[in-house]
Amino acid sequence: MLNTKEVINELKNIIDINTISAVTISNPIKKSEGMAVKAKVKPVTVKGELMYQLSSFVGDKVYHRNITPSEIIEKIIAVEENNFKQCDIKANIRCAVLMNKKKQFTITGIKENKENTPNPQHNNAKNYILSDGEYVDCMYRLVLMDKEGHIHSHKQKKFRQLNKFLEMLSDVENEIPEGSTIVDMGCGKSYLTFAMYHYLNEVKGKNVEIEGYDLKKDVVDYCNSLAGDFGFDRLKFYCRDIADIDNKDKKISMIITLHACDTATDYAIYHGIRWGCRVMMNVPCCQHELFHQIKNEDMSVLLDYGILKERFSALLTDAIRAEIIEIMGV
Repeated sequence: MLNTKEVINELKNIIDINTISAVTISNPIKKSEGMAVKAKVKPVTVKGELMYQLSSFVGDKVYHRNITPSEIIEKIIAVEENNFKQCDIKANIRCAVLMNKKKQFTITGIKENKENTPNPQHNNAKNYILSDGEYVDCMYRLVLMDKEGHIHSHKQKKFRQLNKFLEMLSDVENEIPEGSTIVDMGCGKSYLTFAMYHYLNEVKGKNVEIEGYDLKKDVVDYCNSLAGDFGFDRLKFYCRDIADIDNKDKKISMIITLHACDTATDYAIYHGIRWGCRVMMNVPCCQHELFHQIKNEDMSVLLDYGILKERFSALLTDAIRAEIIEIMGV
């Protein structure tokens, strides 16, 4: 049996920290509300540097935290010591760390991991949900990649944007019921909408309906044409004002507004609250409503300069939005 310090030292002796590919901490000692039922660790790349993302599963929520390689062994054992009986580690070796009621540890099942793969600092693409080199028909037809699945050099920024969006989507996908409806308000050319459809329906099999709304008829017609070409039969686009959208069948579980102008974000929040949507992903764009209303002589040092007034108005707008969402218990 090993104490905390001894098990940490032993793991550091047998594990090459830079090869850790997956860790699962499970079998909680106590099960109560507000406590994690399991935790996972995976490698990620942050600003070109290797980090490890610790994901704690509490109820129906997942909390993420990035840990440096030098601290990861200590953190893994700290999480296990807090409330778990078992930890399975995949790195250059595979092993299980067991803990008894006296918080004494045993390392078992040590064997070479022949399936070990390089970590993200050697192969950044493997962390992407959409991978460079993996052919996806709709991404090819949107001219993001070639026939071999390689991303065009001039589309790398869009490719990273799509993956970041899908990464955030994966964090909340458990809140999106199968067969429900997602509404994209102010969808524009819909790169993200098509990527979302591919991920949720073709990868995850959720069979969700997705509706895109925009005021530009030519854009809506174009997107409907692409959806038909891609065979995305659960994806429809409409030329309508988002203020007029209804939820008659009570199936809308998620609302998206990405760079929706001015009060469009407010309409989305309004709809999301009154419909009881499980997820709202809102990224504001230009915000003019308060800009034209703010007047205060005592704040002239801030409000007399257009760019400062614009920034302050945007911050105040988002603060009010956040407060409203908090008050409504969303």
